[in-house]
Amino acid sequence: MGRISRLSAALAPLLLMLDASQVAAAPQILAVIASAEPVTLQCERGDCRAEFTVYCIEKLRSSPPPGTAYRFHDPNTLVLDGVRRDGSTVRLAGSELLTITTERGHTAVRMSLPSRVLRQFDLASVRVSVGAGASLIPQPIAGDRWPHSEMDIMLATGPLRTVAAAIVENGGARAEAARVTLRLVNALPRAGRATQAERDQAWVRFAPPAGVDGRTLAKAGFERCSATTHSGMMSLRQCLGALHDTLIGKLNTQYWQAIETGS
Repeated sequence: MGRISRLSAALAPLLLMLDASQVAAAPQILAVIASAEPVTLQCERGDCRAEFTVYCIEKLRSSPPPGTAYRFHDPNTLVLDGVRRDGSTVRLAGSELLTITTERGHTAVRMSLPSRVLRQFDLASVRVSVGAGASLIPQPIAGDRWPHSEMDIMLATGPLRTVAAAIVENGGARAEAARVTLRLVNALPRAGRATQAERDQAWVRFAPPAGVDGRTLAKAGFERCSATTHSGMMSLRQCLGALHDTLIGKLNTQYWQAIETGS
């Protein structure tokens, strides 16, 4: 029996002890996939933001609705750098300046800050890096009858987080395709329809080299979304967001199944 299997089997009794009534309580604790490189926030209309890939660690709790506020469990897994006009950087207090809210259920969150922060520190841009093993805890809900206990948090951010990372973040082509797809999402306009030049530039800029695991899957999805969004109501960014969520969702389901069966 492998290391993941042994850990999953050991966790099964603990999971059965969780109160099923928590389904309607505080939303799920989320895992954040580490940044392969710093993510520059896109500044428009008074704020700077970018999306980051997350997935659910706690199956028994409800998926968070859009706009649900979260915080990093370990602030040391978050780095916020300000980039000056000469290219030098300054470390900023990420846990204080960044607002973290869910973008689409338990698959993507938005990290944002007011664009006035750039003027305050005389910066050209700001970028976020997420370290390995990062987890997000939902902000307390007033009147919540079943908030996360210390045991809930310890289980979700410790042994469950380890199992989840092994399955989701090391999910081969699907995991890498999701990473590439979200980089494309962040490169496209937040509103309106992307021009052909913006579409082409996004792929050229963020496509992984030929032969890299996940490139074929990501390219097929990008081309499919690009072809179907030249007209109609959905933008390329929205289509790619849905593709990203599907890729991560399938890996998340594999994790849930592993936890349930102990396999």
